[in-house]
Amino acid sequence: MEPLQPIGAVADLLGVATSTLRYYERRGLVVADARTGGQRRYAQATVRRLVFIQMLQDAGLSLDEIEGVLDAGDNASWKEIARRRLTQLDSELARLRRSRELLTGALLCRYDHPLDECRIMNSEINRRLGGTDTSTT
Repeated sequence: MEPLQPIGAVADLLGVATSTLRYYERRGLVVADARTGGQRRYAQATVRRLVFIQMLQDAGLSLDEIEGVLDAGDNASWKEIARRRLTQLDSELARLRRSRELLTGALLCRYDHPLDECRIMNSEINRRLGGTDTSTT
């Protein structure tokens, strides 16, 4: 018979509070394998499921999306959730690249303040306003 780990040990292993594990159970993401003296206990397969949930959270999936992956009836269902998240990540990465380029450009400005004395920042302001470049040099 496989040894069952108490909720505190599993929480410590995963780096979460025991309340997190109880919340996952209330949401139906996981079920304790047994209770001893009222304390939840988990089999290794359930601990692996909890690690999988953490991995999906690390990838930015919401608990609703994670529930969809766990309850997916076929490959197409969970893959669609993953594809949607990848599309979101691609958009976030593009936004982060633009932000990085903008800040890198701002650091190249020779003048004191980027709002009104930086040609690079003023060009971007004007681009966003749909106007012409009237920045200082």
